[in-house]
Amino acid sequence: MASSAARLRNDIANLFKTSCHPDIVLPAGGPQDLTTITLHLLGPASTPYSDGAWKVTLKLPVEYPNSPPKAYFETKIFHPNVAVSTGEVCVDTLKRDWSPNVDLRHVLLVIRCLLIEPNPESALNEEAGKLLLENFADFERMARLMTSVHALKRTAFTSASISVESASPTDTTDENGNSTTIYSDSETDSARGPTVNSLDTKNVLRPLEHTQRGSSAVAPSSPSKPLMKGKDTKPKKKVGIKRL
Repeated sequence: MASSAARLRNDIANLFKTSCHPDIVLPAGGPQDLTTITLHLLGPASTPYSDGAWKVTLKLPVEYPNSPPKAYFETKIFHPNVAVSTGEVCVDTLKRDWSPNVDLRHVLLVIRCLLIEPNPESALNEEAGKLLLENFADFERMARLMTSVHALKRTAFTSASISVESASPTDTTDENGNSTTIYSDSETDSARGPTVNSLDTKNVLRPLEHTQRGSSAVAPSSPSKPLMKGKDTKPKKKVGIKRL
């Protein structure tokens, strides 16, 4: 238990000390405790979510890193892998592909990648998953509409802000009375954070696979279809996430 608590404190300190990605805005001063992290996720450019920002919460279990955190969208979003009622995020990295070697920065990048490349195979929002598979244009329109109605405005956030504006340390205490110091960092060089090429993409996102209209069978070798605007939607032999 002691080693788990130490790992948790270390991961949180590293998360707030090192830039993650411009679209991931962490709270000033660090988290209030070591069991919950609340942040804002900005919609990736050239996707149906590009104009929005969403409040996201990570719930960290006492068994972390042996057990994965749970992620929730507190702001409503139309997405196959986000539950309508609870906002819970479903992604293999936080379930069957979880490894204690995965840190919190990796987790947040995975969630951001879901806004670029959702996976209807593990849909918690069945309507969104079905629409994505059967009529991408309608899915895109609905996602944009729901973004305009429910999401925060991306322009309300400084695009260059990675985590916090202050460089002063903040002490936090967990439920057992153990304290740690979270150091904020105003540097915004996104090159300091990991890129998609440095991640284990097999565990970051399983490829989004397509089905024939009217068929429930999934072609196991079908390529993924990122939600990047203007991209060719015809199947290709290899599709990767080009932008983080």
